[in-house]
Amino acid sequence: MKKQIVFFILMIGAIMNAQTHRFIYELQYRPDPNDTGYDKGELVLDINPEEVKFYEIEFLVNDSLNLVHGDISSQYTSLCEQTIIRKRNSNKNKNYFQIRMMPYYYVFETQDAIQWKIEPDTKKLNNYNLQKATTTFGGRNWTAWFTPDISIQEGPYKFRGLPGLILYIEDDKKDFIYSFSRNINLPTTYDTKGFLEKHYSLDPITIDFKKWVKLNLEFYNDPYARMRTEFQPDWNVRIEGKQIRNKEDFAGLTKQTQRSIKKYYNPIELDRAIPYP
Repeated sequence: MKKQIVFFILMIGAIMNAQTHRFIYELQYRPDPNDTGYDKGELVLDINPEEVKFYEIEFLVNDSLNLVHGDISSQYTSLCEQTIIRKRNSNKNKNYFQIRMMPYYYVFETQDAIQWKIEPDTKKLNNYNLQKATTTFGGRNWTAWFTPDISIQEGPYKFRGLPGLILYIEDDKKDFIYSFSRNINLPTTYDTKGFLEKHYSLDPITIDFKKWVKLNLEFYNDPYARMRTEFQPDWNVRIEGKQIRNKEDFAGLTKQTQRSIKKYYNPIELDRAIPYP
């Protein structure tokens, strides 16, 4: 009987250690910093025994469809470019990115220690006790509200290190506003290897930030270089409302695409912004 009790306790411990604590945040953000309108989406913070992961909820929706169908026919590409994995209790983030229209998946590491100032201001939200904290990170000034009631020193995106879970955080320009929405505990660690650590059929190419800047500038300077080279007459392609019938049709699209890239470029980390000309 004692052996059975010990075994049961060990099993409970294993289950608890293997679970995923999932917190879902609503993000309001401005792709165009000169526009007052917001895009909205939900992002997932998975806190696992060994790692923390942050990504858009649409990845989960498509993953569920693929599990049902037994293939990878449903795929999603990040829109807000906030796909991150880090070890627990670490400020070293793996940043996963794609460049639009390009069939590659990249990852590079950044050290993102955040120095917080805990303020005396407090308030309550849905029975949670909240306390205010401020910081400067990524070239922006941020105000966060965390709860000591949940003793997890994590939060959305790269924001972590406070004595409690961050439930709300915004920058002083209000370009990015994260609000806690809901949470769920999963009995086992959720497997994201098919869409985060690997983007469906694409293995990540390890680079550094300097290389990431270079790749984006190369794409900006000639965004249709690859498509122009590989174009076939039987392709049915429409770009920016224009039907592409031959390679010469790409010529008039470059300036239009460059304007679009710059107009809707409002990176969360301004000190790591791509210096588009």
